[in-house]
Amino acid sequence: MSGDDSYLYRVPSVEKKPDKYEDNYCELSEMCRKIAAEELRETDEVRKQSLEQFRDWIAKHPHIKKCRTDTQFLLRFLRSRKFIMNSAMENLERFLVAKALHPEWFSRLDIEDPELAALVDTGYLYPLPEKDAKGRRIIFNDTSRLDPTKFKASHVIRIHLLVNELLFDRPDVQTAGVILVYDLTGMTMSQLSLASLNEIKTIASYSIKALPLRLRECHFVGAPGATMTIVNFTLQLFSEKLRQRIFLYQSWDELYAKVDRNLLPKEFGGKIPKAECLDQFKQQCHKARDRLLKSEEMHIEITKDSKYWQDTTDAELESGAIGTFRKLTVD
Repeated sequence: MSGDDSYLYRVPSVEKKPDKYEDNYCELSEMCRKIAAEELRETDEVRKQSLEQFRDWIAKHPHIKKCRTDTQFLLRFLRSRKFIMNSAMENLERFLVAKALHPEWFSRLDIEDPELAALVDTGYLYPLPEKDAKGRRIIFNDTSRLDPTKFKASHVIRIHLLVNELLFDRPDVQTAGVILVYDLTGMTMSQLSLASLNEIKTIASYSIKALPLRLRECHFVGAPGATMTIVNFTLQLFSEKLRQRIFLYQSWDELYAKVDRNLLPKEFGGKIPKAECLDQFKQQCHKARDRLLKSEEMHIEITKDSKYWQDTTDAELESGAIGTFRKLTVD
C-alpha cells in the first residue's frame, strides 16, 4: 500500500488521562477530505474541539478505567457518528461495554493465536488490497471455507473483529467507509446453526450500536434457498436505512453490475490472486499485532450504578446479552 502507514502499527497508550496525548493526525486524501466535509461535517476546528471534548469526557468518566485517547482511535467514533458528540461518546461506551461483556469475541484478536490463524489461513474472510472508485475498502467473505466441525461462532466473530480492528484506524475507512462482499454459495445449515438466534440478535445489535463502522454497502451472492429464512430473520433486525444498503444476488454477473469485478480476488472474477490478498492481510496482522494486543487492555467497569446495569437484568449481564443494544438505528 502506498504512503506512510506506520501510524497503524504504533503501540498506543491506554491510560485514560496520559501526561501527553498522542496527536499524530493522518492527513486525508483529497477525496476523503471532500467526504469528511460534505457527509461528516468535519473541519479542522470541529475536529480539534471535538477531540478536546472527547478526551476531557473520557478523563472524567467514572467507569472507564483504561482507554485509548490517540487521535486516530477517537476519530473512529467521531467520524462514524458525524461529529455528534453525544452519539460518539455513547458509541465508545457501547464499544467498551461489548468488549467487557464478551471477551470470547473481542479478545485474542491475535494472528498468532492458533485457532484464529487457522481460520485466517482458510481464506474465509480478508480485506482486499485495492479501494473502489469512491475510496471504499472491500472486505471479502468466502463462506464455503468455514468448516463447522472445526470452528465455532466465536471464531467467526473474532475474525470479523480482527479485520475491523485492522481497518478502523485508517482515515479512508473512517471517511469513505467499507463494502462487504459475501459469497454464500454452498452455505449449509450446519454453518448457520453455529450461532443461536439470540447470539445473532446480539451480534447484529453490536454491529450497529457498538462498532464505529461506516458500512456503505453489503452484497450477498448465491444464498441457498434453505438458508433464506435465517437470512431474512437477520435482515429484519436492521433498520430500514441499513436494509437499503444490503443487496442479494443469485449470480456473480448481478454483483459485477454493482461492484467493480477487477477489485475482487482472481478466483471470483478479479485480477489479484486470493493467495496474494491473504498474504498481504496476514503481513498487516503481524505488523499490527502489538497494537491490537495493547488495545485489549481497555476496560470499562459495569457497576450497579451505571446505566448499562440499570437498563438490563442481572441474568442478561451474566449471560453476556445486554439490554441497551435493543434499539437498532443507523446514524
